[in-house]
Amino acid sequence: MLRRFTGALSARLNGMLTTELFSFRELAKMFGTLLLDQFFICFIGVLSTAMVASTGEAAMAAASMVGTVNALVSLVFLSVATGGAIVIARAKGSGSLHEMRCAIGETVGLCFWLGTGVAAVLFLLSPILVDGLYPHVEPLLREYSIEYMRLMCVSFVPFSVFNAIFNAYRAIGDARSSLALTVIINGLHLVFCLLFINILKLGITGAGLSYIVVRVIGMAAALYWLLSFHNPCGVHVKHFFRFSSHVSREIIHLGVPIAMESALMQGGMLLVQIYLARLSTMEIAAHAVSNSILNLYYIPGQTLVTLAGTVCGQCIGAAQPELARQYCRRLISIGRILLALTVVVLYPFSPLLLKLFSATEASAPIIYRSFIIAAVCMPFFWCDSYVIPMALRSAGDAAFTSTVSVAALLLCRCALGFVLTILCGLGVPGVWISLAVEWLLRSLLLRPRLNGDKWLKTACAG
Repeated sequence: MLRRFTGALSARLNGMLTTELFSFRELAKMFGTLLLDQFFICFIGVLSTAMVASTGEAAMAAASMVGTVNALVSLVFLSVATGGAIVIARAKGSGSLHEMRCAIGETVGLCFWLGTGVAAVLFLLSPILVDGLYPHVEPLLREYSIEYMRLMCVSFVPFSVFNAIFNAYRAIGDARSSLALTVIINGLHLVFCLLFINILKLGITGAGLSYIVVRVIGMAAALYWLLSFHNPCGVHVKHFFRFSSHVSREIIHLGVPIAMESALMQGGMLLVQIYLARLSTMEIAAHAVSNSILNLYYIPGQTLVTLAGTVCGQCIGAAQPELARQYCRRLISIGRILLALTVVVLYPFSPLLLKLFSATEASAPIIYRSFIIAAVCMPFFWCDSYVIPMALRSAGDAAFTSTVSVAALLLCRCALGFVLTILCGLGVPGVWISLAVEWLLRSLLLRPRLNGDKWLKTACAG
């Protein structure tokens, strides 16, 4: 019976996903590798966050507050890496080895210089930013936040290089290399977190130091992997310092709208963090714990988003935008089922995960309510709101996607979230209700765009 079911399922998926560009077997291997990749990233992230939480709610709250600021300022090189990955995927789809080589080199070079500049500015402005954004926090939270922010700044430079190479491998469909790099950097992250936080008892300082050490090692490993161990298209060090106007223009053309969207999105998240700062330290920590654990629920969806970027980008590069739309729709259908299964499988393990974070009895009910809100809505709306934007961006249709994303964030997560969380007194669950409404609104606005022809004209023009 089981063999018959798996055989029928395999035949069904083979009919859905096999085309002239990709076979079901190729996509299945890519998805499986990316799934392990995402799981490893998220699981190690959960464990490292749990270690920070074990040092006290103040450290956990500080890491959560600074995390939003760090995400805001690091978007410069992250956006360049994303724009570069789209250019790399298009070059792979068109069969241009030279353009792919140039795109990889320029993406890494641009990310390094931008990451260095952003890190230097943030390091100097850390006290001003913390005092300006969180003027009413407790003194211990302020001290922890400034220290953690500065340590994270130092780690930005190696991370910018590692992230660019990591995304390049994903863009060309070499998920095995990205998985290998993930295992290296996240495995070491766990080891150094144990060393600095649990053994040496360095607390929030140990959390920041672990990022610095691991990201330096990760950068060295990624450069060795790309230049010596597995160089699929002949990249050399000289390509990191050679910039062609054509490739750079494409990277910037795609990266700037993503950067603007990310800036506004993270700015919105910062507004959320600011109104959350009105809550108690326990509630802020509970939000950080629920957010970290729910990252595990997102793993299949995030894997499909990454896969959609590679597949749709190569379809656009091969001048087959209609095929990109077809793959986008089918990946969304598969994603809904996978997210529903994820909720069913992971929710029973919630008590065990809460123990990892040393959640207090007072915070546990808040975290559970957040789980329930997110878990019920995620299978229905999440894939539409995140897979579709990746397909549209691969065609160069970034302006509409950015407008929808920012509008939904401001209306739902910021405005509605403030009303529900503060004015209505719902606390942390109010944030998750507003997030679910945001997924729904994004889905309602993005679906018609995918079904229409404007984004296809953008792809053809590009």
